[in-house]
Amino acid sequence: MIRLIQNELYKTFRLKKMYIFIAILIIHACMTVYFYQSGGEWKSVIVTPNGQSLPLALINSLAQFMTIFIPVYVADLITGDIKAGTFKLTLLRPVGRIEWLNAKIASLFVFILVLVVLSLAAEYAIGTLAFGWGEYTFYAGEEYTGEEGVWLTIRLTFSMLLPYMACGMIVVLLAVMATNISTTIGLSIGILTAAQSLNAFEMIKPYSVVNHMYYFHEIVHKATWEAVLQNTAIIAAYIVLFYAASALIIKKKDLIQ
Repeated sequence: MIRLIQNELYKTFRLKKMYIFIAILIIHACMTVYFYQSGGEWKSVIVTPNGQSLPLALINSLAQFMTIFIPVYVADLITGDIKAGTFKLTLLRPVGRIEWLNAKIASLFVFILVLVVLSLAAEYAIGTLAFGWGEYTFYAGEEYTGEEGVWLTIRLTFSMLLPYMACGMIVVLLAVMATNISTTIGLSIGILTAAQSLNAFEMIKPYSVVNHMYYFHEIVHKATWEAVLQNTAIIAAYIVLFYAASALIIKKKDLIQ
């Protein structure tokens, strides 16, 4: 199992897609800073121009990219593997289908983690180069000292790993069901976009994984422990249920052709 995960991680870091995605995130941060400095009527998400505050100013925007990056990555990771026959070759070794699935999910988690970490580091660097480090971190109408601000930024940024993984598990299910990469990407982006539209309904919004991808960090920031645990349970339910469904399909469906 460990060697299988290592192999998946090796393939992940060799993918050009990952570095393209990282470049897109860096360009987005640079453009946000550029438009802010240009002034004019363009409305910027930047409220306090300093290196400390930029990552939190851009924390919502990462979800927009993840709804595209995750489907593209998972489609290649799983559907592409099955279609290319790599899945069949893997099962010729002493490797179970669930072990194969678990290795793919571990690779997905590392992929999301790398994007989150590198985007955070890039935003700190870009903000500091453009505006200087600054005297405080500004977020949600409050000021935090340097150390408090860095800890707040790390805590809120890494809290988003949970909803991103929930999104990933939805795409994993679609990937093991689909017959080609285009179908996986198209269905995934379509479903996630439709789910985002459903956020307009207040009864559905608290249970929407897409809503949590955008706003879970706000719950972590201000809500009570009861609210945090309740929303965490909702996200965890997505992960467990979609993992179980994916595992069932992998075990029962004839994927070797």
